[in-house]
Amino acid sequence: FFFSMALHCIMAEAPLPPGLEGAQDWARDYAAANPSEAFELLFGRPSPETLPALVIPQLLSPEEVKQCFSAGSEVGSSIEPFATSSWLCAALRATPHDIGYSGEHVALYLHKGGYLQTKQPALCDKLLHSMRRQPGNWGDPALALQVRCIELHTYAVGGGLLEPGHRDNGSKLSMSVLLSDAATTGLEGGQIVTWSGGEPVVHELRRGDALLFHSGKAHNVATVTSGMRQSLVIELWVGPTNTKDRES
Repeated sequence: FFFSMALHCIMAEAPLPPGLEGAQDWARDYAAANPSEAFELLFGRPSPETLPALVIPQLLSPEEVKQCFSAGSEVGSSIEPFATSSWLCAALRATPHDIGYSGEHVALYLHKGGYLQTKQPALCDKLLHSMRRQPGNWGDPALALQVRCIELHTYAVGGGLLEPGHRDNGSKLSMSVLLSDAATTGLEGGQIVTWSGGEPVVHELRRGDALLFHSGKAHNVATVTSGMRQSLVIELWVGPTNTKDRES
C-alpha cells in the first residue's frame, strides 16, 4: 500500500509530455469514475487499465531494426506517394504508407499478404514469442492469439497519438518497438505514455526497446517536437490471422 502511494506520487510529479493535456484530463476523469479497479487488482480481477505496461530493453538488435526498415521499403504501399498524399506534411509525402492518421502521422501494413511472416520469419517469430513469454499477467497463455496487424508507424514533427482514452480496441496484446535512434535522427518528444491513477507513466525508450501492454489499456504518443519517430507496432487478437488492413 505504501509502495503504491509512493509510486503514485513519483508519477504525479513527472512532467506531462507535449500535446497530452486532453488525454490527462480523460485519465483523471476515468480514475475518479472507476475507483474500484484498484481493489479488483488486489483480488485477482484486474482490468487492463490497472495492469502495468512492460519495457523490454533492447528487444531488437541494430541489425534487426534494419530488417524492419528493409521490410518497409520492400512491402510496397497501397497509396501512391505524391499522387494522393498531397495533404501530408512535406516530410511524409514520399513515405510509403497504407493509412494516414494525420498530416504528420502515417502507417504501413507489414502484415498484408503475410509479408513479414514469410520474408522475415525469424524476426517475426522473435517478436511474437516475446509478446507471449514475458513475466507478469498477460492473459491466459493457452489462449490462441493471432496477428491482427504489424505496422510501421512514422511521425513527423507535430505528429502524435493524442486521442484521449485511445485503446487498441478488438486486440488482446499490443507491443510498440522504437526504431528511431535519437542520436542520429534528432528525435525529441514522441514518448509513449500510459496512465496510472490518472497520472502519466512516461516510457523513455531507446532504439530497439519495446513496450508491451494489454490492448485495452489507454496509451498515447506525445507530440514529436524534432526529428522523425518510427516504430513497429504489433497487435494480437483472438480472430484469424489478418493479412489485409486492421479489420479484415
